Amino acid sequence: MSFGWLWYLSVIPALGLLVFVHELGHFLVGLRMGVTIEEFGFGYPPRMLTLFHYRGVPVTLNWLPLGGFVRFAGEESNFDDPHSLAAASPPRRIPIMAAGAIMNILAAIFILALLAPFGTPENVGTVSVASVNPGSPADGALQKGDKLKEVAHQPVDSQRTLLAAIKAHQGQKTTFTIIRDNREQEVNLTPRLPSEAAVRDGAVGIGIKMLTEDVTGTRNIDQIRNPLSALWFGVTETFRLFGSMLTGLGILVGSLFGLSAKPEGGVAGPVGIARLTGEVARTGGLRGLLRWTAVLSVNLALINLLPIPALDGSRIVFALIEWIRGKKVPPQREAMVHAAGMMLLLGLMLLITFTDVSNWLRGHDAFGG
Repeated sequence: MSFGWLWYLSVIPALGLLVFVHELGHFLVGLRMGVTIEEFGFGYPPRMLTLFHYRGVPVTLNWLPLGGFVRFAGEESNFDDPHSLAAASPPRRIPIMAAGAIMNILAAIFILALLAPFGTPENVGTVSVASVNPGSPADGALQKGDKLKEVAHQPVDSQRTLLAAIKAHQGQKTTFTIIRDNREQEVNLTPRLPSEAAVRDGAVGIGIKMLTEDVTGTRNIDQIRNPLSALWFGVTETFRLFGSMLTGLGILVGSLFGLSAKPEGGVAGPVGIARLTGEVARTGGLRGLLRWTAVLSVNLALINLLPIPALDGSRIVFALIEWIRGKKVPPQREAMVHAAGMMLLLGLMLLITFTDVSNWLRGHDAFGG
């Protein structure tokens, strides 16, 4: 009996930690702002037991081990409490709502800085052509399944060395040594300059891959020993990830209105994320899982800052509207908007989960490819 599915359980500590860190941010800033907190829970209800009270707040342990939650007075009820979230002024409410995303950003910085001295593990082995784009320099010269041995007579033993060699010879006629049908041969093509390459098409116009059976070993690259440099790497890499995700989200939204081409890949829900997390843990070990956790942390921060009802971004928008107008939005009305938003989000989550399971049963990857 195969127990490979156990790797998928890696998502519990990874995502659970990030949700807990997120809610801890709300909790600590809420206490600082003097807002009444009715409960801070480890995991999600139903409740298992109350662990202790901290500054009058019951800290509970719940049965579903995926993170935690903070329940503020005035968020869904107790609107008349003078110390409720609903009664708090916008300058007090906005930091509380933003604290969760900020904690996720800080968590990503910490994890990436912690990993920086160890470098990035790189697989070493044979790189193969996964696809060839029509009309590209590789069209007619390379084929799907070709194994790339050398570029300009320099050995290629990883995806990184291949990309570096191609970049070094952009705009120049270059010899590619390949293995096709178990025979070594040479083909010539000219990698395009950055100004000539189509968006997402690359200098040569090929997709590349390294199958598990093609990997002969690993090595560490880009190690950062200096603690301050490692911290700076954590900061820059976190915001690079945030920017990339924001750009990808913009492309995705634009594609829905015909303003941009549909991006490659798709959207993964809880099942898809569990599959991805399990695969990362299986192939990358603890280091790979930690880096993936940092990526998920940045993603969680971005998603929660979106102005969608029930998310922190929407609550920040309501607070800003109140601040600009100088007039409070009735808390009951705001609660209804967030409740409706939560129902829509749950419905969307069920739809994505159905797609995730369908992809899994059909043997597709987590994004349906």
